Amino acid sequence: MKYSLYVTGKCNDTRNFQSNIGIGGVILNNNGNEVSFSKKVGRGTCTEAHIYGLVHGISEILKYSDAEKIDVYVSNMNIVNYFKGNDIEINSRTEILLSNFMNLIKTLRLDINFDYLEVNEYNYVRNLAEEALIQ
Repeated sequence: MKYSLYVTGKCNDTRNFQSNIGIGGVILNNNGNEVSFSKKVGRGTCTEAHIYGLVHGISEILKYSDAEKIDVYVSNMNIVNYFKGNDIEINSRTEILLSNFMNLIKTLRLDINFDYLEVNEYNYVRNLAEEALIQ
């Protein structure tokens, strides 16, 4: 089965290297079934929030044993560029997270494609991440 994952991350203070972060996302399968998630995940950067959102969303999809393909839409262009093989500038901690996530994806043997999500076009996803920060 094909799934689509729409995910974003939010942080309380974009100028602070460590602030409270939350994730939000929506999972859709090709039958039109929808599952949403919203969760406060601790402290980190906005980019790290997006990575945690991706990990959470893909983990949720893997609970269904019928996943064959996942189209991932994430509202962080750096992450999209990373998974498309482009050079990006990120701190070493974030690079470790992305590298570990990339290695996990390779072990899954699923067709996973990354694309950019303009979060303002899908306000529901942004609102889920914002709600996580006030929980």
